[in-house]
Amino acid sequence: MRNLGILFLFLALTIGISSCFKEPEFSFTPAIEYRDFSKDILLDKFIGANKDSIVINVHFQDGDGDLGLGEEDKANAQKNDDFNYIIKPYRMRNGVFQPYDPLVPLSGYFPLLKIDEKPGPLEGTLSYTIQFFHSFTRKNDTLRFDIQIKDRAGNLSNVTETEPIIVNTL
Repeated sequence: MRNLGILFLFLALTIGISSCFKEPEFSFTPAIEYRDFSKDILLDKFIGANKDSIVINVHFQDGDGDLGLGEEDKANAQKNDDFNYIIKPYRMRNGVFQPYDPLVPLSGYFPLLKIDEKPGPLEGTLSYTIQFFHSFTRKNDTLRFDIQIKDRAGNLSNVTETEPIIVNTL
């Protein structure tokens, strides 16, 4: 009988505590905010050239959690360059950032962020890597990026802007 009382007390406490935590309510349109970046200078062993590897971190919130692409969705999106991580690059010229078109698109794809694909709010940090070969960038080139993400329903997030990032500093 005593064990039954302890079990009942444990269940009551568990239910009471879990009912205190309300699921967050986010918009079904993703929202992002630039957090920070990190940069490493690497040697590409295949071509023997230095490159900057930049990792951009953005915080995200999405109400239904439909962020990222599975392998089949990614293959279909790649056919049309239908990116879910959209980058618009800017290069500093005469003290002003101006849009530019890189030789290779910087936009890309990020994988499913919810494995079970069960609808529900999702929040976290999304890290995305961009690489710049020194042989294709100017010495001490100053860049910044506008970032936007797209969910599987096609909803585009707000645009967030990185701080200036200097590449090819060797």
